[in-house]
Amino acid sequence: MKQILFILCLSLIAVTTKAQSFEIMPGNERLFIDAQFLSFFDQDYKWSLFSRARATANYDDQGTDLFTAGYLNHTFYKGFGVSLIGRVASRGSGVDAGVHYVFNNKSLSIFALPSINIGDEVEYSWFSIVRYTPRISENWKVYSSLELFSSFREAAHVFSVQRWRVGLDWKAFQFGLAANLSFLGQDDIITDANWGIFIRKAFNRLYSK
Repeated sequence: MKQILFILCLSLIAVTTKAQSFEIMPGNERLFIDAQFLSFFDQDYKWSLFSRARATANYDDQGTDLFTAGYLNHTFYKGFGVSLIGRVASRGSGVDAGVHYVFNNKSLSIFALPSINIGDEVEYSWFSIVRYTPRISENWKVYSSLELFSSFREAAHVFSVQRWRVGLDWKAFQFGLAANLSFLGQDDIITDANWGIFIRKAFNRLYSK
């Protein structure tokens, strides 16, 4: 419980500074918290920085996982561009480079990024976030999102993560059902599943100052 309270305090600090979105997900196995920040550096939306900090804490204080990453992106042709990623996590750190595709309209947003680790051991990864938020009325929308991450080494699957969210949006507050699923190794089976609900707040902060 002390670890959970500590993570909550850090997350609240992030929200009051530069977070563009903040989510808390109490699940059946553990608590998941995610703060994200997106900033554009030019009026043409070509240069951007996407950063996130997330934490997972077991209710019995027997396991805490922390992750933070920054994605420096340059989009130059019809949503396609290049990205440089720096990441620090409880299990290690690294630098990756890749190409991305981004798409946004009133109800659909897509960010997809295949990348390769810059280091001694070659590791490939796929990261994507898809959100679909069709409007129901003036103040209400459907909110759905799917986040995927997969890691490969020498053409072999290492691990994958799926984060599902389905619910409603009311004036930039989102809430509903959530699932965080993990897959490890070659067999396509769920090795860890955290089911629960999510509460998310989106902030309109795009340009750096």
